[in-house]
Amino acid sequence: MNLNEIIEHRRNVKPKFFTGETIPDSTVSTLLSSANWAPTHGFTEPWRFVVFSGDSINSLASFQSELYKSSISKELYKDLKYEKLKINPLLASHIIALVVEKSVGTKISLVEEIVATSCAVQNILLSASTQNIAVHWTTGGMTYMNEMKTFLGFTEKDQVLGFLYLGKSPEHIKKEGRRLSTIENKVIWRK
Repeated sequence: MNLNEIIEHRRNVKPKFFTGETIPDSTVSTLLSSANWAPTHGFTEPWRFVVFSGDSINSLASFQSELYKSSISKELYKDLKYEKLKINPLLASHIIALVVEKSVGTKISLVEEIVATSCAVQNILLSASTQNIAVHWTTGGMTYMNEMKTFLGFTEKDQVLGFLYLGKSPEHIKKEGRRLSTIENKVIWRK
């Protein structure tokens, strides 16, 4: 496939569609190497990744589900959400935490560091697609809490962007992509 086909055929696949097959660590390392070639203002290269596999996935699942339980009000707490946070990680071969390590002593803003890291993540997504690896990018909830930053080994100045759940799935090959409108509806040309 050419690059445009890879971009158009990349899909988000939820962990419930993963087969349970383990992806070799060397393959995950290849995905991470592709991330390192993202554009970066001032060569700050702010992307940082924490890779969970094997028993460490249990630790992440336990941490995030218990953080949810301890931080959410009784009115908003949902057993289903707690169980999902505890079980879904166990369906993945690997989970990659996506972190922006804010550069110190530079004029580069946090938003520019986030953009650079997002480009690095896109490189991972496209690289995974070429290797028939299914990926689910999850965000929200505990992702943005300071306790999660500490758990991952980072500080308050840094920003967690989410987690990539990696697995194998025949579903991502079959799923058709769609957009709600064409690019022409999203572009203003000025000449």
